[in-house]
Amino acid sequence: MWELLLFNLLPLGVGAAALLPYLLRRRRRLRDWQDAADVCGLQVVETSGWSPQLTTRAGPVTVTLEAAYGDETRVFIRGPVSPSLHAVSIRREPLLRRAPEIEIGDPSFDSTFFIEGPKRHVLALLDAEMRDRMIRANKESRLQISTGILLAELPDKMVLFLLSLLVDIGQRLAQPMDVLQRLTDNAHRDPEPGVRLQNLLLLARELPGEPWTVEALRTACSDPSPGIRLRAAQELGAEGRGVLLELAEGLEDDASSAQAVSLLGGELPGERTQSILFGALRKRSLQTARACLEALGKSGDAAAIDALAKVTTLEEGELASAAALALGATGNRAVEPPLIDALQREQADLRVAAASALGRIGSAAAVLPLQEAAERFWHDLELLRTSRQAIAEIQSRLQGASPGQLSLEEAEAGQLSLAQSGAGQLSLAPDPAGHLSLSPGKPEEPEEPPPMARKEPAARPV
Repeated sequence: MWELLLFNLLPLGVGAAALLPYLLRRRRRLRDWQDAADVCGLQVVETSGWSPQLTTRAGPVTVTLEAAYGDETRVFIRGPVSPSLHAVSIRREPLLRRAPEIEIGDPSFDSTFFIEGPKRHVLALLDAEMRDRMIRANKESRLQISTGILLAELPDKMVLFLLSLLVDIGQRLAQPMDVLQRLTDNAHRDPEPGVRLQNLLLLARELPGEPWTVEALRTACSDPSPGIRLRAAQELGAEGRGVLLELAEGLEDDASSAQAVSLLGGELPGERTQSILFGALRKRSLQTARACLEALGKSGDAAAIDALAKVTTLEEGELASAAALALGATGNRAVEPPLIDALQREQADLRVAAASALGRIGSAAAVLPLQEAAERFWHDLELLRTSRQAIAEIQSRLQGASPGQLSLEEAEAGQLSLAQSGAGQLSLAPDPAGHLSLSPGKPEEPEEPPPMARKEPAARPV
């Protein structure tokens, strides 16, 4: 009634005409807010005077509605919140990030909200039900949680439809929370694999060896997600080796199988590694195939070398290159012939990989093929650089050789010798072509030949 009295007391004219719409809108807002509060079962505590505001309660939670800009309502929900949640901040994802945030593993939620605070309490709070309600509420409002208070700004017309959902979020925020139980439940039951993984890793990192952590890891070894089974088995150590083997051989997920092969390392027998390799090649699981090639390169036995040589010959692209590098990693001189053959292949990456591998294990017999490959593919600057480096590495391994001292003879292609004095000098070797001759001692100084006799071709230093 006081609005009508105030209106009657105002002078007639422009002042009354300007004030009347405000008074009517204020009255309509309060009525709509009270209707929404009645629908939600809220108890009205206080109604403001001039500036429209409605304060209500739902158990221990206080819900305040007040006018925002234009035709919008601002809703504050406060309750008794755990002190640890006062440091949690959840707000709309900003256009420009200025600080790192917490990723909880739910792509939809992570792309909607920017999250800061103690990760243990953030993950415990944001279970599947809480995330679902926040995403639904945020579609029609601007939602955020800060210092334990829920704030939402929404159109006046949406108050009746969203207030119940907002009150539910506020009540969940105020509920007492068993953090460890929440983390364990989320690790087992959350519908998002990424959320299950984040909760599991937090338990393993912050509470290693605790009974609930070990039990969570064991349960996760049966998770539908290969990535989660992999991480659980990895955290369990020796107890998880069987799960790693199943992942390696199952080829259910290429990345997980590849990492399982790498984690097993030398514990994976060579024949099983080869079996996994050929299965991965058939299925075109390239990451797993590369992991198997690396494992075979570390073993270096005859069967592994045969398998690697076969892949180098039959495959193309990155797998052929990986196989060539694995051959070099064996440290076995028996791999030299397939690597020399690979120098003449049309694949640039394979030639470079073969040259690099020869630099690691090649003998003097590989020098001429390396030089010929560099000359044939003169436009391949990477091959030229790698070949030169490989020849230098081969020189450094030859007994008694110094850089630049290994030379190619002009007399017969493929003959190699070590010059007896300075780098780049040549002493003609009496051995057959392709053999390296090392003179046992310092040769006698020959007599100075007459000027007309100095017509032998000069040696080409490598």
